[in-house]
Amino acid sequence: MARRAIVRSALAGSFRNWRLWLIQAIANPILFALFAVWLLIPVANRWYVVLNAVVALVIAVSIVVLHAGTLNYFHDRKRSEGALLKPAFVRALRNILAVAVCVAVFYLLWTLMDRADAYSELLPAYIRSMMPAALRRHITLAFLQYSYAWIAFAVRWLVIPGLVLPFTLAAAEMGFRGFWRAGFAMWKRSVWCLRYWLVLALAVLVGVIATQEIVAWTPNFETSTLGHETFSVVVRVIFAYALGLWAWMLTCSVVGISSIGAEDGAAH
Repeated sequence: MARRAIVRSALAGSFRNWRLWLIQAIANPILFALFAVWLLIPVANRWYVVLNAVVALVIAVSIVVLHAGTLNYFHDRKRSEGALLKPAFVRALRNILAVAVCVAVFYLLWTLMDRADAYSELLPAYIRSMMPAALRRHITLAFLQYSYAWIAFAVRWLVIPGLVLPFTLAAAEMGFRGFWRAGFAMWKRSVWCLRYWLVLALAVLVGVIATQEIVAWTPNFETSTLGHETFSVVVRVIFAYALGLWAWMLTCSVVGISSIGAEDGAAH
């Protein structure tokens, strides 16, 4: 596939299957509710401990299969317009251990970024202290702190997912074989494509920045009523959830599309 078509194909592909949208829209709140219930399960005796472990395993497996299956579907759809949902999710379940490795790597990198947040004040101050006096007159500490925050944000929400998701797709598609030559080829096709990163940046802009702004927005409390505020919260949460869901579908779409080479797309 011509690289210039990735953006158009990813945007169009994210809307094509209403069944996948329905599955994602319903399954995520159910899993969130199940997680909330799991937090309330006591650990008073060994049976409760077993129940805790079983429910946690069910939640973890369901989350991984839901999203790994979504990645598989968009990969399948690029190779064949008649791709079905069920085989994509079955394949994700069959390869769940390999996908779990990618999830563990993602979690490890995410944890490292949590540690980087602790240096948000110290590192900019240190960098500025090492600058020549002439340069310090033009670069303020606030600017360096602001730059550090945005760089950390980009690494957390753009770079780490952008690097890990193609391997996650390879693992969901091929199991542990996805960590070898074929998986590396899929990863390389994605990360070396500028348009792949542009689409991911759009997904971050919509799914992270825009949704946070929408949820954080509040009506004028001096003139609003309780009913108005309740309505505002419900509408904003639903709208933010829809935007976040579309951002994730767009991300899965571009990962699935960009991982397929021109020769692969033509072959199918």
